[in-house]
Amino acid sequence: MSVDGQVQAEIIDAVQQAIVVLDRDDRVTGWNRFAESLYGWSRVEAVGRRLRELVRSDAIEGNLHPTGVESDQPVTTQLLIHRRDGSAFIASVTSSPIGDGRPDQGGRVVVARDLTAEHAVEEQRRHAHKMEAVGRLAGGVAHDFNNVLTAIFGYADLVLDSFDLTDPRRVDIEEIKRAANRAAALTRQLLAFSRKQVMQPRRVNLNEIITSLETLLLKLIGQEIVLDIETATALWDVKADPGQIEQVLMNLASNARDAMPDGGTVTIATANEDLAPDDAAALVGIEPGRFVRLTVNDTGAGIPPPIRAHIFEPFFTTKEQGKGTGLGLATVYGIVKQSGGWVYLDETPDVPGASFRIFLPRIE
Repeated sequence: MSVDGQVQAEIIDAVQQAIVVLDRDDRVTGWNRFAESLYGWSRVEAVGRRLRELVRSDAIEGNLHPTGVESDQPVTTQLLIHRRDGSAFIASVTSSPIGDGRPDQGGRVVVARDLTAEHAVEEQRRHAHKMEAVGRLAGGVAHDFNNVLTAIFGYADLVLDSFDLTDPRRVDIEEIKRAANRAAALTRQLLAFSRKQVMQPRRVNLNEIITSLETLLLKLIGQEIVLDIETATALWDVKADPGQIEQVLMNLASNARDAMPDGGTVTIATANEDLAPDDAAALVGIEPGRFVRLTVNDTGAGIPPPIRAHIFEPFFTTKEQGKGTGLGLATVYGIVKQSGGWVYLDETPDVPGASFRIFLPRIE
């Protein structure tokens, strides 16, 4: 069955890849609808002009064909392409000669596929694998450090028992024990991050936990910050350790407070969410299903893009020395994962401040 020119043009326009046809002088003779949206030039503007005048591309280091795609054989490579408005994206570009197979006589067809979404998913997957490895390392270090602390506590108690109650040296030994207790608190946070902390999960409702914690959260964030609580009606139950969920809320609220030294708003919201396959595909690692979503937003300065990939890593902090251990978000990550859930930083550019979304599986 033959396909007439009109139908063929409609088929090419329906393809969700940029298709550009060039003559032997590199001038555009064909420019499909997706090329208009991808590059920012209309078909009328593009036809008759040279492709390099419309679209600038840079080679990506490490590609098999880093110097462009003009060849007497079909060539596929990855290029950093700059749109008309100056924005850039990574694309898989295939250039195929047409006519008699020689680009200097017959021209060529250049097909480009935007890889932005694939690269974002792959980056999230690599980050998830890295967090798993860091978690295993942190758990091993915490267990070894706990063994050392056990010896410190034991010998400190033996020394205390050897002193009279009025002996002034007891003060020094008590200070040793207080320092060891602070170190023990750090190891508990590391164990939470590595998902090796002992949990006592039970059926809980997040609304009840948030309501019971409201007074303490108000004291934590201070008078300059408004606490806005938005709890969903008929919220589903989840299985989690209530004490650890409280720790998650306290850590996120504390981070939000530090991000708003001049005041602002912290919003804590709950919702039932039925994630369809398409919705789950946009969140790396999560499976489709029914979840309770806990969201904590602030109106602070937000998290700069260069450090977003590191925020859940233990001991990573942007605070001044002595003002943070770098374990707050790492602890949140560990508790959520140990509870069978997922935590994400909302990286939408238009959203002010920082927004964390936590998904916990619903108990049927």
